[in-house]
Amino acid sequence: MTPIVGRRIRETRRALGLSQSELARRMGISPAYLNLIEFSKRRIGGKLLRKAAACLDLDPADLDGAEEIRLVSELRDVAADPALRPFNLDPGGVEAFVGRHPDWGAAMARLYRSERTSHERARALSDRLTHDPYLRETVHQMLTQISSIRSTAEILADVPDISDTERTRFHAVLAGESGRLSDVAHALATYFDRADDPGHAATPAEDVERFLLETGNAFPDIEAAASSIVDSAGQDLPARIAALRSGLANGTTDEMAGPVETRLAALADAVAEVALEPVIEATLEARASDVGAAAQRHIRRLLRTHAADALLLPAQAFAASAVAMRYDIEALAAAWTVGCERVCRRLASLAGTEVDDTAIPQIAYLCANAAGTTIDRRPVLDLPFPRHGTACPLWAIYRAFTRPGTVTRQIARFPDGRKMLFVARARRTGASGFQAAEPSSMPRAHVTDMIALTPAAAAATVYGDGLEFGTRGPADPVGTHCRVCPRRDCHHRTDDPLVGPDAD
Repeated sequence: MTPIVGRRIRETRRALGLSQSELARRMGISPAYLNLIEFSKRRIGGKLLRKAAACLDLDPADLDGAEEIRLVSELRDVAADPALRPFNLDPGGVEAFVGRHPDWGAAMARLYRSERTSHERARALSDRLTHDPYLRETVHQMLTQISSIRSTAEILADVPDISDTERTRFHAVLAGESGRLSDVAHALATYFDRADDPGHAATPAEDVERFLLETGNAFPDIEAAASSIVDSAGQDLPARIAALRSGLANGTTDEMAGPVETRLAALADAVAEVALEPVIEATLEARASDVGAAAQRHIRRLLRTHAADALLLPAQAFAASAVAMRYDIEALAAAWTVGCERVCRRLASLAGTEVDDTAIPQIAYLCANAAGTTIDRRPVLDLPFPRHGTACPLWAIYRAFTRPGTVTRQIARFPDGRKMLFVARARRTGASGFQAAEPSSMPRAHVTDMIALTPAAAAATVYGDGLEFGTRGPADPVGTHCRVCPRRDCHHRTDDPLVGPDAD
């Protein structure tokens, strides 16, 4: 639990004139335990968090400080910026600053995003001017046409005895070259206009992350539309295929080639495109209309994937399976005839779904390729995902590449003492079969899917069995990424820190 949650409970209680004893009585806990919560010595979540919100007449979303938590993460990156090193900003003071001055914190974060975006655009334009072959050719054309216009104009100005025929010919040259110069200039302007809206002061990745955190990675309208097509089929494979086919507008019954898993996925993609596209566009317009064009393209793809996942793994039926199988991703994938990556994504989208009074916990999802680049992510507030670049090299998501097809679990301990359970599994991507292994073909590649759970959530899963999350339990010390990690003695550091005595 971030200190913001405990501080918010304490400040709201005081504003209402409630004593600690009275609030504890209403919540059904001891005053000593409430004191630990208010001073961030104990975590609070689930039913107890909802109970605290009800006692304080707050919405649970207001009490958990989701926006402030995201803001704290962003301002920690601000504190680590090399340009601000002379101010000796303490990243540990960010939470107190946001807790006392949330508006100033939000304003600072926006200014920082704007400055960084402008800097990145300037660098990108500089790279274009230096290396882009199209720009080199276009500028060369412009210079050639300008030289031709100038030469022709000088002849007309400096030579008095030009015949009328020659003068007419030179005027035609001026008109033609001027027209061509105008066309090249227009093409150049159009080329630069293809970039994202310059007034949008955030990177597409940040816009997508903010969209996911603000929506909770939950899209009720898409879920409802998907349920109306597939809910009656349950888990029966022939019934699921028939339900998906019924969702196609053209009513096709042509048999698709390939394994059942591939056919199911192709059907779900087709139904999402045909039947669910209107609700996808409506969701995008309602929740992401204020983001840049590039981010909207990413979010649209994300929503289409979510729709296909909802068609293949209906919320209530899949949630019931997940609880019964204790979130075993491989068992769930086999039971529902889908890939493990789809199971991981779906688990991350069902937080709060109730199954016999049991709520699906918050689960983060991260997918990375062998280069360490994040290619998909469903963040949660409790997990400090890296905002830029790759994650800490000690995370299980990278270790899993050494054992493709095998689940790797890891208790990770972050510098602030928090622990998370990482469950990762690498899978092969690309073409399969003998020909795919030929040297002339593209090399086989792997990506890793990883889910991350808090200790409380991990206890409900098969992956938490036999693990000790207490202070004395074993855990791998990890960070977010090297540039902001305070662990000075880490032998796996790949980059110098931005803060502290070892900073450049």
